[in-house]
Amino acid sequence: MRMLPSLLILFGTYLLIMLLDKLQGLNLLHSFYSIKQYLIVARGEDYFLLLLFTIIFIYLIIFSAFKNRQPPSS
Repeated sequence: MRMLPSLLILFGTYLLIMLLDKLQGLNLLHSFYSIKQYLIVARGEDYFLLLLFTIIFIYLIIFSAFKNRQPPSS
């Protein structure tokens, strides 16, 4: 349950992307297609940035979970 705020932020971001796609007149699933196209044409540094972002995001989730698990010091 400690990961819930982070997952909600990620889900909210994706919903915002879908809303912007809809406002631009695109299909709601266009963002899935865009991600697929991006991964097809991505180069090494693009994969590096995606991997780096993913590692940092997972690290922040785990770090916040462990930080909240420690008992308060007196």
